[in-house]
Amino acid sequence: MAKAKKLASGSWRVQVFSHYEIVDGVKKPRYRSFTAPTRAEAEMQASLFANDKKRYSRANLTVSEAVQKYIQAKESVLSPATIRTYEQIAKTHLTTIGPVMIDTVTNADLQNWISKLSVNLSPKTVKNVYALVTSAISLYTEKSFRVTLPARQPQQYNVPTDADVALLISEARPDLKIAITLAAAGTLRRGEICALKYKDILTDFNAIYVHSDMVLDKNKQWIHKDMPKTSDSVRRVELPPQVIQMLGSGDPDAYVVPSTPAAISDAFSRLRNRLGMSCRFHDLRHYSASILHAIGVPDQYIMERGGWSTDGTLKEIYRNTLSDKSKQFSARANDYFAHNILAGNGDA
Repeated sequence: MAKAKKLASGSWRVQVFSHYEIVDGVKKPRYRSFTAPTRAEAEMQASLFANDKKRYSRANLTVSEAVQKYIQAKESVLSPATIRTYEQIAKTHLTTIGPVMIDTVTNADLQNWISKLSVNLSPKTVKNVYALVTSAISLYTEKSFRVTLPARQPQQYNVPTDADVALLISEARPDLKIAITLAAAGTLRRGEICALKYKDILTDFNAIYVHSDMVLDKNKQWIHKDMPKTSDSVRRVELPPQVIQMLGSGDPDAYVVPSTPAAISDAFSRLRNRLGMSCRFHDLRHYSASILHAIGVPDQYIMERGGWSTDGTLKEIYRNTLSDKSKQFSARANDYFAHNILAGNGDA
């Protein structure tokens, strides 16, 4: 089996012989390329293709079978939460396309299937389902498809204000207070908060080391995962000394917030409803990013602090600006124009 080579982008690629093709009377070999974020994943995909090419003809696999084999190939390299999502898709959303043989599936088959899914599913979910199916098919065939997916709808964020966050922190019970503070001041996700241990608190640096996550596995059990979903999520987050003091100390292997992501969301929802607010717990992370942006922190640093791999989400968040900050910036802009380009023109 050919070995993976690292590309300039940082991804890994393996090329595997697929078939011969006659071009101008000359027999030429054709290869399949498998590209993945890690060497292990790229070589595993290539190995699966090479082995299954020997054992199966393309006509012997249905879409459902191809998806199941694709999930099995990914199980050791993707997060348990992602595998659980894939298995839920395979169980729920392949009813009409699943029995079709991958060697015969057409654009029309996929378009009809996508159109039916779009009636009850969000555009984002439809896109994810389609991506899984086409990735599975492409693992065993040279097919490519072109279908029309439902238009993506801009997500609306209920980003809380400074006053909202301060009230939430003051009214929360101790564990929830810590969770809210880590999300609002540190841009942490729920799973990262639940996976944080006392040994991850770097007291001398007023920082925490974020390198773990708590996720649901395919059996719907919460498990501690040593690595978050992307390498960008591993980071050191510096925090105000008051936050480090709030975290306290304890057994190095004990959890700072002994809870689960679901329990945090439930407790937060009860508190939010009692206070008459509409934001979600995850909106605290958006609040943190928006504040950093509002005070002039460069996007690259915000991405690093929050563990984002791209700035797409940040830009969406910024479009839903904080209402109190928006008023401040509007007043500042109007004051500038009034004094610099409109002064003295009021009687013209």
